[in-house]
Amino acid sequence: MPNFSGLRPLLITVGVSVSLVGCSTTARSGSRPTRFVTIQPIQVCDSFGVDCADLATFADATFKIWSQADIQVSFLPPNRLFDSRFLVIDSRDEFSELSFAGGAGAYGRHPFSSRTSGPVNMWFVDGIVQGVVDIFGLAWIDQNGVLISDDILSFNNGRGRIDTVAHELGHNLGLRHSGLGAGSANNLMSDGGDRAVPTTISDINPDGARVSRLTDDQVNTARSSPFVTGSPTPAPSSNPVLPFPVPLPLLEDADYDAVPRLTLAALPQAPAEPAESLPVGPGSALPGVTSAEFALHSKSSQAVPEPGSLSWIGAALLLLVGRVGSQAQGGRS
Repeated sequence: MPNFSGLRPLLITVGVSVSLVGCSTTARSGSRPTRFVTIQPIQVCDSFGVDCADLATFADATFKIWSQADIQVSFLPPNRLFDSRFLVIDSRDEFSELSFAGGAGAYGRHPFSSRTSGPVNMWFVDGIVQGVVDIFGLAWIDQNGVLISDDILSFNNGRGRIDTVAHELGHNLGLRHSGLGAGSANNLMSDGGDRAVPTTISDINPDGARVSRLTDDQVNTARSSPFVTGSPTPAPSSNPVLPFPVPLPLLEDADYDAVPRLTLAALPQAPAEPAESLPVGPGSALPGVTSAEFALHSKSSQAVPEPGSLSWIGAALLLLVGRVGSQAQGGRS
């Protein structure tokens, strides 16, 4: 793996409480009441609606993986976001804007969603770039928002990383790359560089190679998440929408442990282009994928507005200097 230490001023030394368990057993499905997670897919397109990312949900694999926790995952009809600048996400700020800026339903989000309640908003984009690294997915830990890149489709000679969507969803449900049984190759939440990837759905636990496993401790944590409900039907959130910018939650994804520090810029308060609901028919759920991972923690910084009068001051100074020079030349001639 290439050395990106020069790009990593932020190391993961964050104060997040994680329960460490010495021994954790593999979860078995069917032993708990069924709980529900609803995902709002958002297909990002260019501003003209010509170039759109693929909806790579890998729904069947996602369903099977989370059935270990007796959690039923459902995908709503997708929304579309028409905004070219979000086709490739190249900063943490852009992901923050998609996830938290604007009012209810902004940037294609489900109108019932909040930072800490579902449906889970999941954007499908052409690419995700962090520094010089392309990655498969990004997800906030314990808060609402997932990014999935089209790059997952070309993985493993086009078979795709079919566990990425399920893995990133786990971060929203409070799971990390370490603790609660994560870290082994066959665990769903292990870092992407260490995790065994199911080639087909038949490799997923409890079948075949028995990969993408969840431990009982991971299951208990995920089932206690506010994104997991007792009803398959989304309900309006009772949580207030917090203003933006605010201190951002932890972010986790890809093979790297840290990324460069990013400064929050002033973000538009008005919602972006309205989201358009797409019909969903047979076969509309396309395969999705796994993600390598990186984590970072930073505090939001206050945006400093650029002084708009600076250009006028410069122009006035230049004009004044020109006049003084003309008078001086006239005196000497």
